[in-house]
Amino acid sequence: MNQFIRSCRSPTLVRVYGAYGVSLEPEFRLEDVPLLLRGWVIALAHVRGGSELGREWYSAGKGAKKPNSVEDFVACARFLLDKGWSGPERLAATGVSAGGLVVGAALNKCPEYFRAAALHVPFVDPLSAMLSPDLPLTSVEVSEWGDPFASAASYKAIRGYAPYDNIGEINSGGHGPSILVTAGGQDQRVSVWQPAKWVARLRRAGGYGSIAHSGGSNMSKLLFYPMMNAGHFHANTPEPSTDYDATGDTGFIGAQALRNAFLIRETSTGNR
Repeated sequence: MNQFIRSCRSPTLVRVYGAYGVSLEPEFRLEDVPLLLRGWVIALAHVRGGSELGREWYSAGKGAKKPNSVEDFVACARFLLDKGWSGPERLAATGVSAGGLVVGAALNKCPEYFRAAALHVPFVDPLSAMLSPDLPLTSVEVSEWGDPFASAASYKAIRGYAPYDNIGEINSGGHGPSILVTAGGQDQRVSVWQPAKWVARLRRAGGYGSIAHSGGSNMSKLLFYPMMNAGHFHANTPEPSTDYDATGDTGFIGAQALRNAFLIRETSTGNR
């Protein structure tokens, strides 16, 4: 059986959250069905910052210890690759909100591990957010991320792992991971400017020169899909048939179809 798994190098989507002590539970997700029917493996990364192994596991991934969440996620990806259960040309990552922070930081650290990533309303600029007292959640988020106003150590810690502040040449030579980013224009938790700024810096400093490279279908892509009527979970929209969901969990079938089409296309054999 192990030899069979090694030989197939299945396309794999690894999901992560790792914040606020929220445990990432195995559960039925309708949006994953099209992937499963195509032979995908769905992996859950239980990183520090969640509570999968108790309160200490959570405490070891918050505040100045947040880099542990990223290290754990990278270790999970490396495990999948080392075991031959997937390959760097077929491994994709996804994270929502604070999970997007972990994915974004992992892409900065080890872009060669991933072929694609889908980040939904990602919290990728935590330093600017925590330095903005006018935002509705800044004051209550101090216990999770630290207070860069009051503490130079907190400022340095957040600055050290924030995806926005640590972008390297992720897309070196046009062969980095393809990235899909969604955002909600009415999001009160992760303001739309956060993912927009991150995408802009990826295009300027990360090697992604435009929305999609013109150098051929094998080139890595960076797609930004803002839903301006959407909030963090659901849109303020009068049409019940368009139940926007910026997080990508349920609803707004178009966003889910885009995610799946993006992941399938970018991990298909021969597209690297």
